[in-house]
Amino acid sequence: MEQSPVIAQIKKILSGIDDSLEDEDKLSMVRGYWDAGRLATEYKDSTGMLLKDIAREIEVPDWALQRYTQFYKAFSKGYPEKYGNRVVGWSLICCVLAVHDAKAREFYLKEACRHGWNKYELTKRIQKDYYGAVEDAAAANQSKTLKVKPQRLYTYAAEVLKILDADTFDLEIDVGFKSKQEHRVRLRGINAPEIGTPKGRKAKRFVERELARCVVKKPSAKGTRADRPLVVVKTYKLGQYGRYTVDIYYLPGETSPETIVENGKLLNQVLVDKGLARKVE
Repeated sequence: MEQSPVIAQIKKILSGIDDSLEDEDKLSMVRGYWDAGRLATEYKDSTGMLLKDIAREIEVPDWALQRYTQFYKAFSKGYPEKYGNRVVGWSLICCVLAVHDAKAREFYLKEACRHGWNKYELTKRIQKDYYGAVEDAAAANQSKTLKVKPQRLYTYAAEVLKILDADTFDLEIDVGFKSKQEHRVRLRGINAPEIGTPKGRKAKRFVERELARCVVKKPSAKGTRADRPLVVVKTYKLGQYGRYTVDIYYLPGETSPETIVENGKLLNQVLVDKGLARKVE
C-alpha cells in the first residue's frame, strides 16, 4: 500500500529533529513539533482516522503524536518563541498543554521565562493554580466585596473510543470551538483489578454493558465516526504517564451533557458500589 504524502512529510519532519539541541537551536525543534501537529490534525480531519492509527503509520508512540496535535491546537495561530531573553523550550510548552485557558497558558510561559523556572517548578505552580490565585488577588484589590472562589474544574462532553479496562479509557473530548482531542484517561479515586485477572475482565465487561446503553446514533459522514457512547467527563489533573484523572458521568438515552451531569450516574462510584473497584483516595 502506497504511503500518503502527508505521512511521509510528517515522518521527514520528526526524523530531522534533534532533541538535544540547546538555546536558540531549540526553536527549530519546537517548530518541527508544531508543524507535525498541524499536518497530523489536518490529515485526521480530512480522513476521519484516529490519531493512534496515524501514529502507527508514522511509527511514533500515540502519546507523542497526541502531544504534537495538542501543541498545534493550543497555539493554532502561532506559538511564542521567546519571552525576554529566554527561549520557550519544548519542556515548558508540554507543561502548559494541560492548561485549557489561553490567557493562563501565556501567563505561565511568561512567568517561567521571567523567573527562570524549569519544568518541575512550572508544573508545581500549575497544579496549585498560581494563575487563578493571581487573578483572584487582582480582583480582590479592585473590590471591597469578598467573592466565593469556585473550584476550578473542567467539564466536557466526550465519546468513548476504547475501554482498556474498567478504570482506563480512550476518549475523544469536545473541548469547544469545534475542537476535539483524543486523551487516555483514568478514573479518579478508584483502582479496578488488572485486566489480566478474572475480576478485571468481569469489571471491564460491566463497564462495556453500561456504556453500550449510552451509544448515540448519528449519521456517518466523512471525517466522523458513528455510534459511540456519549459521556461527560470532569478533568482534574495530569497523573502518572501524562493521563488525566477524571470523573465520568453517564445516562443511557440522554444526549444533553448538562442533563447527564445533573441526573446521570458517576461511573467511579458505581464501580465501587458494585464491588468491581476499590476506593484509593
